[in-house]
Amino acid sequence: MARRDALLELLRPPAHRGPLIAAGAVLFTVGIALEEQRLDESLPNGVHVLILAAAAALVLGLGLQARLEGRRPAAYQSVLLVSGLLLLEGALLELADLLGADFEGDLPTGALVWTSLLLFAAALYPAVRRNSAICAMVAGLALGVAILSAANWIFGAESQAVYRWLLLALALAFVLASLVLRGGNPRHAELMVITAGLATLAIALVASVGALVGAFTGFGGGDEGFLPGFWELIVLAAGCGLIAYGAVDRVPGAAWLGLAHLLAFLAAASAGADDTLLWWPLILLALGGGVLIAGMRPRRPLPPEPDGYSLERPLASRTDAEAGEARRDPRGTITVRVRNDDPPSR
Repeated sequence: MARRDALLELLRPPAHRGPLIAAGAVLFTVGIALEEQRLDESLPNGVHVLILAAAAALVLGLGLQARLEGRRPAAYQSVLLVSGLLLLEGALLELADLLGADFEGDLPTGALVWTSLLLFAAALYPAVRRNSAICAMVAGLALGVAILSAANWIFGAESQAVYRWLLLALALAFVLASLVLRGGNPRHAELMVITAGLATLAIALVASVGALVGAFTGFGGGDEGFLPGFWELIVLAAGCGLIAYGAVDRVPGAAWLGLAHLLAFLAAASAGADDTLLWWPLILLALGGGVLIAGMRPRRPLPPEPDGYSLERPLASRTDAEAGEARRDPRGTITVRVRNDDPPSR
């Protein structure tokens, strides 16, 4: 027991060296990824699994052992946790390859289901026990990938329409989760909104990239490759909502993600469109102009305050604006003007 406690204490990063350790973990993760890429064919899959699993255990162990700063993990701890989860995902994919998954052709959706579910469970633990918002976001993304992969693996879904509806349902679920977490865990709520935005942005990305890259054919890449009008509206509404949320709650990530939505909407609405103002340009110009006119309309001055309206308070406790105003003229004479608060005579 004492030896185990000493080992755990050794794996607990000192707070004053946390940023340095996190920087080293990032470089270490990139180095492992580069090693895996260059030695992919030189080493057997079992060795790759062991390398990635050991690296993930080390980095995740450091992240889980770091002490919290108040109720939230420190920034360096979040970096350690995310780096460890990325290494873990690499180890799971290598394990799937070792077990027979074929990554050379279409995406092995069956392997993606169980690897994503394991990543979801691994990310959910620090999200709950260490109150890590970024791990909650990783867990949400992993769950989304598992659901999309299961739709193709179990039901054989090939049409983009199926995945659009699934992505929209995921986005709504993440928004609802954000509302639940908003009071007690505002950072979790912010990242749930960003996760929802990633789901809606994927609607546009799958429509465009899926038609060009053969690796996405397992997710409906064989359709027309452009968004119908309803889904263009979804992308536009999501972009406007994300920008508004980012501006009101001061979440820059949501605002930038909203900008990406608007760019995706412009690309989708412009692809194959005729040289006419119908329909999106006319609708947006009318809506935008109407909102500008409503916001800039002439303002009516407020009606004057009734003469007999006042609070019954002693004169000494009233402010100058309530009791009157004092003015000193150049000759040194002080003039005090007091408002008459007596009720008006009938």
